Amino acid sequence: MPTTVGATSSNANSYFGVHKTQSTETTPVSTPGFKNEEFDNALGHKPLPALNREFPKPSDEVDLQSMLDRQPGRWTVKGQMEANQRRQKRAPTEEELKAQRLRDLEKAKEELRASWRP
Repeated sequence: MPTTVGATSSNANSYFGVHKTQSTETTPVSTPGFKNEEFDNALGHKPLPALNREFPKPSDEVDLQSMLDRQPGRWTVKGQMEANQRRQKRAPTEEELKAQRLRDLEKAKEELRASWRP
């Protein structure tokens, strides 16, 4: 026989009501013994933007043209595009496939003829 529970003052505002084992005590906002300053220092502060930083001056003259003439690095967009082009294999054409099949057929014929010769 199903039982129904009417809304009481303790569970009127909650869909699930208050369970017997639920604690009505409030939990502390922070962990005891934990200092907020330690957390802030552990994460560090936000770094300055690159345009606001002080960078050291180069020790010798900068040759811009030689830098532009250098090959792109491996992990640059241009470097990845060039690496992909080197990696890509050209798909054989229909004529090349037909020629390869004919070569394979002739090779198989020669092997069979060689096995039948005394």
